[in-house]
Amino acid sequence: MIVTILIIFLGLIFLGLPIAFSMGTTTSIMILANGWDLEMVVQKAFMGVNSFSLLALPLFILAGNIMGEGGLTRRLLKLADAIMGRLPGGMAITSIATCALFGTVSGSTVATTFAIGSVMAPELKKQNYDKGFIASILGPSGTLGMLIPPSITMVILGVTLNISIGKLFMAGFLPGILLAILMSVYAAFMAKSKGFGTVRNKKTSLKEFALICADAFLPLMTPVIILGGIFTGTFTSTEAAAVAVVYGLFLAIFYRELNWSNMGKILLDSTVSSATILIIIAVSNAFGWLLTVAKVPSMVASFFLQYASTPLTFLLIVSGILIPLGMVMEVTSIIILLGPIFMPIAISYGIDPVHFGLVFMMNFALANITPPVGVSTLAGLAVTDPIMGLEDTVPYLWHIMVVMVISILLVIFFPQISLFLPNLFGVGSVG
Repeated sequence: MIVTILIIFLGLIFLGLPIAFSMGTTTSIMILANGWDLEMVVQKAFMGVNSFSLLALPLFILAGNIMGEGGLTRRLLKLADAIMGRLPGGMAITSIATCALFGTVSGSTVATTFAIGSVMAPELKKQNYDKGFIASILGPSGTLGMLIPPSITMVILGVTLNISIGKLFMAGFLPGILLAILMSVYAAFMAKSKGFGTVRNKKTSLKEFALICADAFLPLMTPVIILGGIFTGTFTSTEAAAVAVVYGLFLAIFYRELNWSNMGKILLDSTVSSATILIIIAVSNAFGWLLTVAKVPSMVASFFLQYASTPLTFLLIVSGILIPLGMVMEVTSIIILLGPIFMPIAISYGIDPVHFGLVFMMNFALANITPPVGVSTLAGLAVTDPIMGLEDTVPYLWHIMVVMVISILLVIFFPQISLFLPNLFGVGSVG
């Protein structure tokens, strides 16, 4: 049964069928082949999305889109440039820093790349940065939107694995900042060694800096309001998503950079993005049930119990599995399919669920840039030069992948990088 499932599933993917439909078709074929009721597919799919916490997903997507169109990008960019602009590779570092700042309001990798990349790519070209380098910086920098809360992927992970979403949000801060620092160091080194960019000699006066900070104050308050409300118990993470939408509309009206025509596009884009993710979640739940019937989870558990003698070994093996899977599968599908298999084993090894969740998240950040399914890298190419090929980024993309692997290993070997803030505040909401 397992071999048949794999042959059908991989064959459909090879033929170009989207992964959600590949999973749904495989599940339906196997149910019919075993003489079961086809209604099982509908029941399991509905159960996969019948969660109050998943309401946060479309709301965070909507909030991010509203804030992206409502004038936040330009204000955050000016602040990052004022702080980083005079360093070697300052414009590239500014791009990374702005993606990190925008990650606190977006929650989406691709949205972060497009919002920041559309502004930064022309500026980077003017300063003679290589196009391949630009794409390999803007694309991976978008993954900071996945790690730095609020994060859409963290919501999905928390709901699927029953981990406090609030604690996951708090745990993502330091790993996200760590990755941003490592990428900035790499960008500065490459700029200096390759002669990319120009160093801005003009100093920002104290008065100018104060005005820039004042202009960016309201956007920077977004994570304070969202996360502060969650950690103080004022509202759940789902309610926080609704608050984010209201606050985003307030900023858009305040800055007068959003009109009704833009709002229609924002609502449409948010609906399509939400529906795409929720379809994958729904069908993945039915496919996961099929794998459970085929006893795949018990087989995987037996493998780990045989070869993973310590928690550290287990986390390294999990990362070794997630990295190649991330090259060919969408992140949401991996969470739904493998999360429920790995989580009980992690708990049996005494691994903190929040730490385990962040190891997953760090690997997902890497998965988002690894070809051929690396959506963040493809987004980086799109905003840099639509006619560029993926091969143009390879000389630099390998470097970024090494940087990300280093950050993953640091989070694995030093759990407090992810656990320090959740343990410090000791508060988190699941809903």
